[in-house]
Amino acid sequence: MSDLDVGIVIGGPQGGGIDTSANMIVRAFALAGLEVFSVREFHSNIKGRHSYVHIRARDSVVRSLRYPVDILVALDPDTLFEHYSDVSSGSLVIYDSQFESSDLAQARMIMRDTQRHIAEHLEKHNQPKTIKGVLEVMKEAGAKLVPVPFDLTLVEVVKDGPTTRYFNTFGAAITMSISGIDRESMEEAIKLVFGNKENVVKTNLAVVGKAYEYCESNRLVGRKIEKTRRKPRYIITGNDGAAIGKTMGGLRFQTYYPITPASDESTILEEHEDLKWLTTEGDDLAKGGVVVVQTEDEISAIAMASGAALTGARSSTATSGPGFALMAEAISFAGMDEIPIVITFYQRGGPSTGLPTRNGQSDLLFALHTGHGEFPRIVISSGDVEETIYDSMNALNYAHKYQLPVIHLIDKNLANTTELVEKIDPRKVKLFVQRIEPKNEGFKRFNIDTKNGISNFGVFGKNLFWLTGDEHDELGHVTEDPAMRDIQMEKRFRKIEFASREIPLEEKVMVFGPKKADVTIITWGSQKGLVLDAMETLKSAGINANMLYLKMFEPFPSEFVAEFLSTAKTVVDLESNMTGQAAQVIKANTGINIENYILKYNGRHITEDEVVNGVKSILSGKEKKVVLTNGA
Repeated sequence: MSDLDVGIVIGGPQGGGIDTSANMIVRAFALAGLEVFSVREFHSNIKGRHSYVHIRARDSVVRSLRYPVDILVALDPDTLFEHYSDVSSGSLVIYDSQFESSDLAQARMIMRDTQRHIAEHLEKHNQPKTIKGVLEVMKEAGAKLVPVPFDLTLVEVVKDGPTTRYFNTFGAAITMSISGIDRESMEEAIKLVFGNKENVVKTNLAVVGKAYEYCESNRLVGRKIEKTRRKPRYIITGNDGAAIGKTMGGLRFQTYYPITPASDESTILEEHEDLKWLTTEGDDLAKGGVVVVQTEDEISAIAMASGAALTGARSSTATSGPGFALMAEAISFAGMDEIPIVITFYQRGGPSTGLPTRNGQSDLLFALHTGHGEFPRIVISSGDVEETIYDSMNALNYAHKYQLPVIHLIDKNLANTTELVEKIDPRKVKLFVQRIEPKNEGFKRFNIDTKNGISNFGVFGKNLFWLTGDEHDELGHVTEDPAMRDIQMEKRFRKIEFASREIPLEEKVMVFGPKKADVTIITWGSQKGLVLDAMETLKSAGINANMLYLKMFEPFPSEFVAEFLSTAKTVVDLESNMTGQAAQVIKANTGINIENYILKYNGRHITEDEVVNGVKSILSGKEKKVVLTNGA
């Protein structure tokens, strides 16, 4: 294990403090001056089933995770059963020594299919279906076992309840000690995590002290990592980024119906209504604030947000696949009536309820084609936490400037990714100021005499106009006149043509790496960072790679993508879906057929090593389609 590049998985039961322990670890690494990146994987039941956080820290920029991990921390026996394949030579496996008496048949919270796979693997290795059998498999792989008597060690310092309540802190602290992180950073992390809960902080600090003492007396202390002074950094998730960006983008009204993983964004807005420090509006924002409404369903959410948008307020809603499906008709209404509305669409594993708490990128084509009839919309995607901030600002700008629905795609992996962001600059995106036509009588809300298709924006209480789901004339009155129908359709679509010409190329697509490369990786969403890391690893192996990173799918940068790919040597499409949906969009817009794929659709995050190995396999000619399967 390198003390400058360490990968950790810490797992336990849902509701067992896994997130809290991960927050401690991330903050301790950050306080010690390291870069850190993590993804939260959790089960869809409320409590009991297996959840874990995958973390990577190093002294240089880190944008991805990798397997095998350097440290596996098991806060319950299920973690050992489910992650036996995540370790290799040199990995450390930290667990409560009491777990050694556990049997697979007793692991009632492990899914039946998973139990069967574990049993088959143990049989293959001629091991019993017990924790001892799993530990032997790990030892065969070269892992070092670190059994720790959690309860016996903590009984001396925990006086306010069962010791099990502090197993997560104890496991996190042992991990930090073994990783070489100083005790002071870990203690400071405890204070940040628990805030002003004085008694909780006091007991947890005692647990940290006991963990560091245990590691020292048992020679489990890693080579000390020198603390590095860094500028203050924000520890934020993709959900945080979207909430922050919307606030900086002038959001005034947000609706939602609870659904994973979209709900976190709205609850963040509800919990932090004092985000005024992020904007230049200061006291004006404090007076106005952001109104967040939990509606009775997703149909109400999109309809209510659209109504708010018609008053001139910057409005949005946030949802995931099933909720977005319910919004289809109202999104069509917004398209017909040119309503500036933002829908933040958090993708997860489908179809139907599918994998409600797992990753997916299978809703791209749905976002591009949802709703009946033809109407313009803008569809954008974010690839890292910092991007979610400024893309959320841009989404509100696009909606109001071009008067249409904007769909902002964020995959579950990114929503639950934690990154360090050094600077948040409200001035990075200049806010579009909507011009309101003062005229009342005879106000033509859907004026056809406009070259770019954008009419004067009307506001309730200021202008008199009509709204209907039917086709309409310039005033908004219902019409079925064929000539007016053609004119209004063409007027609406002129807006997307105008947006395509006006929006800067760097907001649509980016190229990373050399112009000429052995392999070009096409991707979008949360794969951005891991491809950047994979490119460095591939380069060290003598393979030059570049990346075509797609951000905007409608309007699509067809000309640029076609020209770039026309000179590419070997092209590989990397996505978290089964059918290569971005590749389909490329073919539809450019005619270029992509033949090589690296795909993952089991709901788990893609890792750097998977991409590196997949690219090597394709370049070797072994296969054209690599399906990734890692993850518990």
